[in-house]
Amino acid sequence: MMKINRKNDYFFKRVFGHEDTKDILARFLTVVLSVPIEPDELSLVHTEMSPEYLADKASVLDIQARRSSSHEKMNIEMQISSEDNLERRILHYWGRGYTEEIKEGDDYSGLPRMINIAVVDFNVFEWRDGTKFHGVFRVLEADEGVLFSDALEIHVLELPKLKKQPMKDDWTPIECWGLYLNNLEGEAMEMVTAREPLIRRALTVEDVFVKNDEERRLYELREKGRLKFENAVFTAERRGRNEGRQEGRLEGRQEGRLEGRLEGMREAARSMLARDLPLALISEISGLSVEEIKALDRTG
Repeated sequence: MMKINRKNDYFFKRVFGHEDTKDILARFLTVVLSVPIEPDELSLVHTEMSPEYLADKASVLDIQARRSSSHEKMNIEMQISSEDNLERRILHYWGRGYTEEIKEGDDYSGLPRMINIAVVDFNVFEWRDGTKFHGVFRVLEADEGVLFSDALEIHVLELPKLKKQPMKDDWTPIECWGLYLNNLEGEAMEMVTAREPLIRRALTVEDVFVKNDEERRLYELREKGRLKFENAVFTAERRGRNEGRQEGRLEGRQEGRLEGRLEGMREAARSMLARDLPLALISEISGLSVEEIKALDRTG
């Protein structure tokens, strides 16, 4: 049977972001947020993407859900490719999602609590606790730790840090879900599903997914798009490093690395321009300014 990469964001959305799998999403949110959440509390904000955009890794496939009982809006995303500006991008998504919730003349009391959950396949933070892989962020007063507002809450789950932990038979619920997303298999997976039965349900959804020709095609399209994007960035960075070495100076190497990364960003932006994505969205994803993107459009 085809081996699925559970970190593929198209697959992730199919398992956690559909009406018929809200029980899986509710359990995942329960263990991440440490609050009991029932499936019927959740309503999904459908943001389906046309298949033509799936080959573009820069396209976003987040899961958005509302929790009616607590007046909360949640954004859940899977990120495989390492990003230097992940923290700012998450804040940008939070800000955009928050401002979408109010119209001119509305009362601010109607704004929901916004929760962002980023599951990432790269390291972002340095923790004192070597076993920590789940960070929870809020806005607190610097001296006394007083909470400014509960309107902002950000969770980051760093999957590579979970891989470093030795196998055990008393995994916590959030560790179990992290291991599932880390493509765990075999006897270890049996141990995990025994502790978290809803993961077995996710495996059932996975079995149906791989037997569906159209789903496999779209999944593979997304995988190819990711690999193409990462290869473009890697190639540009390598070219920049080589140019820096040829200069024979530390400054040249540093400039080469920077130029390589910038060229990778430009190539990604050109790909999105070719797909007629909005300039603001291209700027948000690529890290380039709108003016820089317009210049790319003029030069081809």
